[in-house]
Amino acid sequence: MPRAAEKATTAGESAWWSARTVAPARGLRWRFGPLALFVYRLAAEWQIGYEFTAGDEEPEGWSVDELLELPAEVAKLERFVPGGGHSTVTLRPQAADRSLVAKPRMPLLVLPGEETKIYVSAPIWIAVTVGEPAETLREVPVRRLSDTWVGSSTLDGEVAYALKTHARARLEEMPKRTYRTITPVVIRNESDEVLPIDRVSLPVPYLSIWATPDGFLWTQKVTLVRSDNPLMAGLDVGSGPPEEAVGAERVTAARRTASSSLFVRAFSTLLSPFSGED
Repeated sequence: MPRAAEKATTAGESAWWSARTVAPARGLRWRFGPLALFVYRLAAEWQIGYEFTAGDEEPEGWSVDELLELPAEVAKLERFVPGGGHSTVTLRPQAADRSLVAKPRMPLLVLPGEETKIYVSAPIWIAVTVGEPAETLREVPVRRLSDTWVGSSTLDGEVAYALKTHARARLEEMPKRTYRTITPVVIRNESDEVLPIDRVSLPVPYLSIWATPDGFLWTQKVTLVRSDNPLMAGLDVGSGPPEEAVGAERVTAARRTASSSLFVRAFSTLLSPFSGED
């Protein structure tokens, strides 16, 4: 096991995405829920390793240890030789590289002419960068997610990540974990029929990440509109942080820039009615 020279726990002291100086033959180990992330510096290279713990438990805080040596049992270990002899490492929160298909643990029913707002908590990817300007060495998700397919058919759609969520309607009921984003999702039913929802596809590669002074991460509000056309749904992504994120500052730009075609998608791609499948 590694020896720890110093330990700093919780987001109260500084944001986990703050830059940190690492001396040669020294390293850091971060813990974000199920993820343990190791970064070690040698004279001419950086070593990055990571491992996941089993189970669904996700504590709210995070921790970082200073390491004198890497643990020998780290399974995923890679070596990087960036230029410039960098001595600083910065972790950067990043949205997932695919859409997330959020499956509420209990399906939703939206009545005609009504709208509802839910809050979706999603695990982030962590980009390990060195130097200034930042050079990204590796991206690691804080939780491994299963692949799924979202689309109107096997020919029309895309590979996405599957995410189970409580889809809470009250923000104060949400666990605020410092390594997950919170996305307010408004679902508006402008049709004449009840809208049953058991899956919502979030285009997270088009979402930026903002941080509030308390250290929590947010994305823009996403609005999904079901119209009278049974095959189409409207999608609107906010231009800034949601109103709930008071005092937020942007820490990461979106991976992709949205085009006008993004905002009108097939209904089955954005909102899925009851399917009877898990």
